[in-house]
Amino acid sequence: MSFKSFYLVISAALILGFSTSCTQAKAGNVKSDLTDWVEGLLTPSSTTLEKAENGYSLKGVLKGQPEHLLMLWEMDPKTGQTFLDSVRTDKAGNFALTGNVKEPIFCQLQWGEQAAIYMVIDNKTKAKLDINPTDGTYGVEGKGTEGIVDMKDLLDINSRYFTELQQIEAQANNLPRTEDGYALGATLQTKYNSLLVQRLNEIKTLAMSKEKSLMPAFVVSFGVIEGEDMDLMKHAIDACKSLNPNSKYLKDLTQRYETEKVLAIGSVAPEIKLPQPNGDSLALSSLRGQVVLIDFWASWCGPCRRENPFNTQLYKKYHSKGFEVYGVSLDDNKERWKSAIAADSLQWKHVSDLRKWSSAVVPMYKVTGIPATYLIDKDGKIIAKGLRGEALAAKLEEIFSKQ
Repeated sequence: MSFKSFYLVISAALILGFSTSCTQAKAGNVKSDLTDWVEGLLTPSSTTLEKAENGYSLKGVLKGQPEHLLMLWEMDPKTGQTFLDSVRTDKAGNFALTGNVKEPIFCQLQWGEQAAIYMVIDNKTKAKLDINPTDGTYGVEGKGTEGIVDMKDLLDINSRYFTELQQIEAQANNLPRTEDGYALGATLQTKYNSLLVQRLNEIKTLAMSKEKSLMPAFVVSFGVIEGEDMDLMKHAIDACKSLNPNSKYLKDLTQRYETEKVLAIGSVAPEIKLPQPNGDSLALSSLRGQVVLIDFWASWCGPCRRENPFNTQLYKKYHSKGFEVYGVSLDDNKERWKSAIAADSLQWKHVSDLRKWSSAVVPMYKVTGIPATYLIDKDGKIIAKGLRGEALAAKLEEIFSKQ
């Protein structure tokens, strides 16, 4: 990716979206004026809350915030947020929430539209929270607070990287549009990408260290890190099961794991056998022995067409060394498809059932947008996903430089 395009995409929000999605995208019926709305709520949801006897207790102080509204939400990866309870702080900022839940659950204690603490609580939770609303930091004391502490460890890592990424973003946005500016921007981009890798590794290491916790499930289910990590997903299932073998989160986690492992790195790419422009079918498996880029595209897709010249360069460079492209078109008009192949001088393999988004390969490969790519090795196993441009070039250089 060039530095000019880096100007357009550098944004911590894209990478750290989980910190806002739980309060915005997943907020269900939350209105902008939270205070007025909650005043109209009469009772908590009966789906999760039981009798408030021998249940959880969340007490503490919201520093410098007298008579301020706090709300407790259950967070569900599938259905979003469910209101549980609310309370106003007293004149000293103190608050207390008590209730009873059926099992350990993901929760959010919120005091502003984008200000909240993410927790795991159950009926053993007797926590005292010391919250500084100015910077969102907080302390935790009490019994049964393991779920709160685990989530705090996660959020602390995320906050630290968020701050560093924001600083780089600010620097990039203020660079001059000059050669010196582009040179400094390239350095910033390298640092930015390095931080993303460090963040991912640190979060994964933390999650993998939790043997009896819902925190790994939170990382997986709420998209804290991008992409599918099958080792982490399997660990999240095991850690969730160790905490509560009857957890309502287990079914979705297990189902997701079974679905994702079909397209996981190291898995054999699902078979595709579709007609070529001349009408003869071509199976993906017939290309075994070559490194193959499965390229989902279409004649009507502008970004796909703009990617074609770059892919053509890579094809010419590596085809003789054992590189092939298996272009799967989501066209529905054969003549337009063939015309695009000719116009862009695409010399590789092409197939399509001309069913556009109704093609059987769309759900098979979870294609939600194009261009989309899968890179498979000589044995037909997936070795990378979503590679385009310079990232694809680097991967092919890595592969063929070893031969």
